[in-house]
Order: sequence, then structure tokens, then C-alpha cells
Amino acid sequence: MILAKVVGNVTSAVCHPGLDGIRMLLCEVLDPQGEGSGRIIGSADWIGAGDGDTVLINADGDAVQIYAKDPQAPLRNVVMGIVDDLEEKGA
Repeated sequence: MILAKVVGNVTSAVCHPGLDGIRMLLCEVLDPQGEGSGRIIGSADWIGAGDGDTVLINADGDAVQIYAKDPQAPLRNVVMGIVDDLEEKGA
């Protein structure tokens, strides 16, 4: 699982048939302290995450193909959850 923050949407005039109707987000990977790492990845979204949301991303391509219902869909990442709060446990 990858912790990331949604920073934008992907828009395309032409796409692979396996991506038709799938909402794609741009997400910045967060470091262990919850800060942006500068690394941006694309991720499919079926749960309605929005700009600024912190999300959990599954980077297993097989999981995406289950959601997309297309084994040929050229996707790897899928948003699996929206994080409500990041809490650091004190020592």
C-alpha cells in the first residue's frame, strides 16, 4: 500500500478501451512523516477521492483489473481508501 495525496486529475481525449469510464487521479506519494516526496503517480479511482484527499493506493495490477473488469486494462494503481486522519502514536 502507498500513502499519497491527490494533487490532480488525468484528462484524455483518447484512451485505451480498458480505461473507458475510469476516473484517473494524479497522486503525490507521501513519506513516512506524511510529507510530500515529490513523486507523482497515476491511480484509478472508483471511490470518489478529491483534490487534497489523503488516500491509500494498492499498487497491485491484478487488483485494478478486478475493478476495471478488463484483464487487458493498462493500469497498476487503484485508490483503495480515503484516509480520515493521520495520527502519530506517542512513546
